Amino acid sequence: MDLTLTRAQVRDLDRRAVEDFGMPGVCLMENAGRGAAELFTRLNPDRLPAVILCGPGNNGGDGFVLARHLDNRGWPVVVWLLRPEAGQSFGFARAAAAVDRKLSPDCAVNAEVWAHARELKTNVATGNAWKEALVADVNAAGWVIDALFGTGLTRPVTAPFDELIPFVNASGKPVLAVDVPTGLDCDTGEPLGHAVRATHTATFVAPKRGFAAAAAWTGVVHVVDIGAPRALIESLRGGEPGASAPGFLPR
Repeated sequence: MDLTLTRAQVRDLDRRAVEDFGMPGVCLMENAGRGAAELFTRLNPDRLPAVILCGPGNNGGDGFVLARHLDNRGWPVVVWLLRPEAGQSFGFARAAAAVDRKLSPDCAVNAEVWAHARELKTNVATGNAWKEALVADVNAAGWVIDALFGTGLTRPVTAPFDELIPFVNASGKPVLAVDVPTGLDCDTGEPLGHAVRATHTATFVAPKRGFAAAAAWTGVVHVVDIGAPRALIESLRGGEPGASAPGFLPR
């Protein structure tokens, strides 16, 4: 049977890769972002520009890696770093040094690398000031890449994401979700309030358990290898009898 993963298994896989196999988290993130970038170049042969929406956690870190690899290929990308801000809808900053207390450690590393490679948005938006700028960027883009939140999300999104997600869904742009469409419960396949409706999903290691019931949210699912040791993956497969994932596309 093909493997599917629950939220708990994803967390355990990441932990064991680091603790038992000595793979740094940033190595897994690099492989994930690079693999998603390679998939995107095949999905977008016309090289249409992309807006990449990065959140403050490891899913956002994958987005920064993805952006760097697309930029290395000369692909036109615009990156937004979004996170809740006290007294503001959200902020976006030029370098991780300004926001590292609000980012996961591995996300902060790759945000900093990106900030040195290409200037990130430089000002912090207050109130509704973000809307005009983001609307303009999305309208000018050919694709939106969703790297806001991944498997770790267990509750409905809050501001500004509760406004941002409906806008992305209504934009008419094709969307590539990184690992899991933001707002989708990866175990049940049900949206946690607002959820991104992706055209394609680049999911890591294996499809997530809830994907079989969530085609309206995931679009076409592509499995991306992140270099996790085979012995680790096989140990998960052995622990999940009867888990199958028909219809998903290997990378």
